[in-house]
Amino acid sequence: MKEFSKEVINIAGNDYTLFLNRKGIVAWERYAKEENDKMEAMSEKYKDLFNMNENLEINDNTNPFETVDNIEDIENETDNVSKSYRKLYWIMLYENHKLSLKEVNDLYDKAIKEYGEAQLIQLAVQMLQDANDNKVNESTEEIKKLPALKPRAK
Repeated sequence: MKEFSKEVINIAGNDYTLFLNRKGIVAWERYAKEENDKMEAMSEKYKDLFNMNENLEINDNTNPFETVDNIEDIENETDNVSKSYRKLYWIMLYENHKLSLKEVNDLYDKAIKEYGEAQLIQLAVQMLQDANDNKVNESTEEIKKLPALKPRAK
């Protein structure tokens, strides 16, 4: 398999190699389809709640919490995010370590205690972007710059 995205993470004093390519992305989309569908539905369901462009009128009778009625639902539904990324880590660890999903869940819990889940998700997103950009598959030969190609905005 071609390497598109590879990182090493230290969890509980041990180094683990995360590996992701397009085959892994497809596997993740298949195994985490239910969670990913729920996250997409959740995003659609709560998009109005997070619309910060909305001008809210404030008067003497305004309850500051009436616009955030569904916040408890959001907290309950965020488990889907964790389940989805646990499956992605299972796939990324499988190539080099052949860990079961249960073993990866235990390892993921340890990693959450060390790094926090937000950073684990950020690393996974970075690896997904790297795999999609296909940086490793670029030619090793001297190539010309394509004049018609505009620089990417950062």
